[in-house]
Amino acid sequence: MEAGDWVRCVNRNHYAYGWIGYVNWIKPPECSVIFTRTRDGQRVNQKRRMLMSEFAVINDIEEWTSPEWEALINLALDMRDEEWFRELTARKGGERVDTV
Repeated sequence: MEAGDWVRCVNRNHYAYGWIGYVNWIKPPECSVIFTRTRDGQRVNQKRRMLMSEFAVINDIEEWTSPEWEALINLALDMRDEEWFRELTARKGGERVDTV
């Protein structure tokens, strides 16, 4: 698991079980995840600090929403990771990313 990975909460005893988000930072054994979807597919924007063992990395989300793409792209910008930024914008399809 690395910063920027998409993950799913696999802790059945946590209210966020099944929620999808991306890793903001890692400081083993903990990590910070920004959740973007509930297990029912509802959009959320909730940041949680949890144990790394409570997550499974997912390789692909079937239907990424524009806010999810933008959140990752903004994270790449915040981290000043030009390579990751270019990879994300290429995968998004070269669409314009809104700026604030």
